[in-house]
Amino acid sequence: MMRGGGLARWIAIGAVSVLAVLVGVVAMTAYERVHTATPTGQMAPAPTFTLGVRTPTPTPTGEAALPTDQQRFLAIGETQWWRATAGACGGRAPVIERSSDAGATWIAVTPNYLGIERVLTLNAFTGADAEVVAGVAGCNAQALRTYTRGQFWESYPDVLTASRFVDPKDAASIHLATATVPAPCGASSGLHAQGDVIALVCDGRAWSWTGTVWEQLAPESAIAVAIDGGEVVVAHAEHECAGVALSRVAPAGAAKPVAIGCAAAVDADAALAIDVTGADVVVWSGDELVFVQ
Repeated sequence: MMRGGGLARWIAIGAVSVLAVLVGVVAMTAYERVHTATPTGQMAPAPTFTLGVRTPTPTPTGEAALPTDQQRFLAIGETQWWRATAGACGGRAPVIERSSDAGATWIAVTPNYLGIERVLTLNAFTGADAEVVAGVAGCNAQALRTYTRGQFWESYPDVLTASRFVDPKDAASIHLATATVPAPCGASSGLHAQGDVIALVCDGRAWSWTGTVWEQLAPESAIAVAIDGGEVVVAHAEHECAGVALSRVAPAGAAKPVAIGCAAAVDADAALAIDVTGADVVVWSGDELVFVQ
């Protein structure tokens, strides 16, 4: 016969056991609720903290962000205007065009018979003639000139030696007249050279060569550059301009840019090229030429 103390002890043990089972059921239910919020095999996102730092809104990074074959060049001579799409070695062929009526109409003058694959630079000289540095026959750099308004082009090795251009096989290397130097980034483009001034676009910034190093030019969000009278003209994205802003800056990193104007109808994310004629900066975008004073 069980004594009263023993019976009480067994009742207590039973109560504890029931309580433990109830606690287990509650814990399991809570566990399932938490883990069914995330589907099986997927990780729940980790919490994020700003700590007072905000990620800047992305801005157009310009020509260097575009595929090579979409990059453009514009060169304005006294009587003949020239423009070109860059093309890509082993890809889309470049197109070189000439205009004798200030850009109203264009004639294709690409020297396909020379095996041209990519345009690296485009320059107008003597008012009516033009030269390009191009990747030709296996993407090897050649300097080509025309003295017949684009009807015939010839290779000039001595001109190539004196030319400044982005290596057609390595956009991180810049060929100067005296040496090959590293570009300020791994994908430089849009190089222009005139006299001692050399400028290009890298990672959405404009840069100029000092003779020993590359210096960044203001403003940022650069898309294209041109050279005029020893100064660099920069096409760039700007919050105050709904299209493409244009600024003029001396080729020195500390120089403050001078605003030229806004090409409001131009898409800052599209391929474009610029050059200067008289008091106008000409922007070639899409099928249009936009003049900004």
